[in-house]
Formats: sequence, structure tokens, C-alpha cells
Amino acid sequence: MPDLGVFYDRTLELETLSDWILNERCRLIAITGMSGIGKTALVSQLVQQIKDEFESVFWCSLASPPTFSDWQNRLLKFFSKSPTDRSFHLTSEPLFVIHYLQQYRCLLVLDDLHNLFVSGELAGKYQAECQDYQSFFKQVENLSHQSCVLLIGWEPSIELPPSAKQNSPLRTLQLTGLDIATTRKILQDYGLTEIDENSPLIDCYDGNPFWVKSLASQIQELGGFVPDILKNDTLLLPEDVKCILRQQYDRLSETEKQVMVLLAGESEPISLGGLLEMAIMPPADCLNSIQSLLRRCWLEKPDNLYRLPKAIKQYIIHHLI
Repeated sequence: MPDLGVFYDRTLELETLSDWILNERCRLIAITGMSGIGKTALVSQLVQQIKDEFESVFWCSLASPPTFSDWQNRLLKFFSKSPTDRSFHLTSEPLFVIHYLQQYRCLLVLDDLHNLFVSGELAGKYQAECQDYQSFFKQVENLSHQSCVLLIGWEPSIELPPSAKQNSPLRTLQLTGLDIATTRKILQDYGLTEIDENSPLIDCYDGNPFWVKSLASQIQELGGFVPDILKNDTLLLPEDVKCILRQQYDRLSETEKQVMVLLAGESEPISLGGLLEMAIMPPADCLNSIQSLLRRCWLEKPDNLYRLPKAIKQYIIHHLI
């Protein structure tokens, strides 16, 4: 499990996840959101709080995803060394892990889930070589067991709904930005003590911790006074922020990119009907693309109107159009 340093307040999210896992006994939970929003940090903090409720806790990064067979063998080796049960041996049987999750109370965390999905398609479609993971997640959902699997990624798998019915074993938590006070605290920790709650640094970067820290570091290095740097509504996009936005943009389908370009040209939020009229694609494709962008957190929907987050809009206009 990564050690990510200072953890900034996520009390409500921690309480929600803890309740889903310990009280509602949810079996499969996805934590999604933009890169840098704090998903891994949140789950790291959660695991520290609840790990004693489980007999085994296993954390795996899918940054370079192993085959399911290799991942399963790693997991079974870990289980075989556990004081709980040393009788487990490696097996070639596919999806064998579920038997252990039924017998013992385990917490499995898979980070960087999006690396299992096809790039250039709508959100959450598995690569052909990763479909055994999908079969395993379906077992986790459908078979009775006493364990919990947490999935962390930029987007949820296609079968995980953004909201679930009451008493469902599935949950999705779409993580949003930090509140104004916490965002200001990050800036103050970087020495930007003159920032007030109305600063563009608070308003324009949606409380994304990675974006805010990157901006604070850039301002420090430039040695500039914040009002001078941000005059004329300048919206800074440091290179590391642009790099991660490019990685996520490159994962979008062509129809999603078309919707993004349309919205980048709008000065005000637009209705779904207005967006459908503007789009040069079949309505069904447009609707599916909008749904996928919402699941990727690349669209905002205030009052059922659609718009791009300010930093993403800046990136689309100045670096892609």
C-alpha cells in the first residue's frame, strides 16, 4: 500500500465507505474519479482504519496489469503465508480465489483499475486479455461470501452502476474535489498564505489535490506574487497536469472527443437537448458518449445542464483545438 504523505480531510467519504463495508457488508465497491482527486489516498486511509476487521488485506496496483492467472497466483501465495490458513496451494483452476473469500473475511484492493479497459472506447470496456478479471468481479458480486473487493480507477467497469439499489452488494463512490477550506489549507502548506476563499486558485481547479499542489509548486518556483501570475483570468496548467490530462484524453472514444470539443466552445452550460442538436452524430451515440464522460468525471452536470470543468476546458481549447 502506498504511503502518500499528508492526508487531507475526507471525513464524509471515509464514513460512507466504512459503513458500506462494515455495516452493509457490500462485496464490491468502486472508487472512481479524475486522476489526482485523491482516490488512492482515501482508500489508504480507510484501510488503516478498518484493517483489523479482516483476517487478510491484500493491495495490488494494476499500473502494469498482470494476467489474471499471475495475479491469482500472487494472491494465493500471499494467502498460503497467512497465519489464518497455510493449507492453500497454488492451483491452475481459474477464479479459484473466490473460495478463499468465502471461507475467510478478506479485503482486496485493486488500484489503477482503468488499465484493464480498452483505450479509445467508451468507459469500462475490458480488454480481451483481461476478461477473467471481469468474470472474477461478477463472482464477487453474485456469490455469497464474507469479503470485500475495492476497485480504484479513473472509471468504473461497465457493469458497475454509478448508483445502486438499496441492499445491493455493489457500490460506486465517485470522488469529487476537496472543499474550499481544505483546498486553501493545501495552498497554505505550500507557503501561499495570502490566498483567500475567492481566489481563482480555489475556484478554477475543482479541489483536485494533485492539480492544486502542482500549481502551488509552480508558483513557488516562479517566485511570483499570485495576483500578478493570475491576472487577466489566466488559468495555469503546469506540465505535469497537462501530461496526466493528455493520458486521460487519449483514452476517450472519438465520439466522446467530439462532445468535448462541442462543449469547449460553449460559454454557458447547455441542456441535453441543445447538446443533441449540436452533435454531428446519431443521438444514441451522443447519449452513450455523454454517459461515458460522466462516468469518467470529465463532465459536470449542474442543474441538469452540461459543462466542462474549467481546467479541462482550458486544456481542450488551448492544447487540442
